[in-house]
Amino acid sequence: MGGNFHPDIIFWLIEDGKQRIIIIDPKGIRNLAANDPRLQFHQTIKEIEHRLNDPKVSLESFIVSSTSSATMSLQWNMAKPEMQQRNILFQEEDKDRYLAKILNPEP
Repeated sequence: MGGNFHPDIIFWLIEDGKQRIIIIDPKGIRNLAANDPRLQFHQTIKEIEHRLNDPKVSLESFIVSSTSSATMSLQWNMAKPEMQQRNILFQEEDKDRYLAKILNPEP
């Protein structure tokens, strides 16, 4: 996919003639730098979407972290909302919400 990034899950949803391809990589992120290409892939995939230039295709990428946001906040000096803006979701602390965030994008 991108560099050394090989996601575990690819959702390919087709609805009303539009396709949403969602890349999901569940992983512990404790050993990753905030600028790791796997964590930046949410931007890279949007660049690919732009190059496709097809309004019927949407590309998205998410990391579902088994590492807590509190641990990563200390390590990266970054608040949880900023991590969520980078499509990093937290498996345990957001267990009731992260799938809805992935499957129901905000407008």
